[in-house]
Parts: sequence; C-alpha cells; structure tokens
Amino acid sequence: FPIGLLQICIKVTLEPPAGLKAGIFRTYSTMVTQELLDKIDHEKWRTLVYVQSFMHSIVQERRKFGPIGWCIPYEYNNSDLDACLQFLDRHLSVTVALGLPVSWITVQYMVA
Repeated sequence: FPIGLLQICIKVTLEPPAGLKAGIFRTYSTMVTQELLDKIDHEKWRTLVYVQSFMHSIVQERRKFGPIGWCIPYEYNNSDLDACLQFLDRHLSVTVALGLPVSWITVQYMVA
C-alpha cells in the first residue's frame, strides 16, 4: 500500500489477550460453544476440549517471548485449535459408535 494511504487510514489489529486466564476466556468465548461441549456424550470430551483450549492459550502466551524457550517458531493460531477439536470430535465419535476404547496414543500424536 502507498505510505500516504496508510498514514491516513485507521488501522485495526487483533492481538491475543495478555495472560493465561484471559487467553482461556477468549478461547471459550470465541471458539468453544455450549453446542460443541454437548456434541459428544463421552466422559472425557469436555476434558479434552479444555485441555486443547489450555494448550492453545499457553502457546499464544509463550509466543511473545520469542526464542526464549522455543527452538522452532510456529504460528499456532485459531485454525490449528479448530483442526485439533475437529480431529477429537471425529475420533471420539467413531470410537463411541464402534464401542472401542479411546486410542490415547493416536490422540497424543495428532494434537500434541
């Protein structure tokens, strides 16, 4: 964009909230709905959704420190959280439908 246009325009950015509690609150208010929480009737479903939201908030919070503590930078954003929740939804749906135990090794490999 031309410099003159950028100088006269209003700029809007969406920054991740500061703090772990604010990050979890933002994740639950924007991406996790009551419909999502009630989607699967499995004892571990709500716990898995919370754990994914918690991990998402931790990674979002750690991004501001840059190379301190992380060797390889990766832009973990809402689409990654959405993909993890979709995988968990499908995996648990199939597992419950077939009456099989949850493969925790598969879950750990796919979302961690």
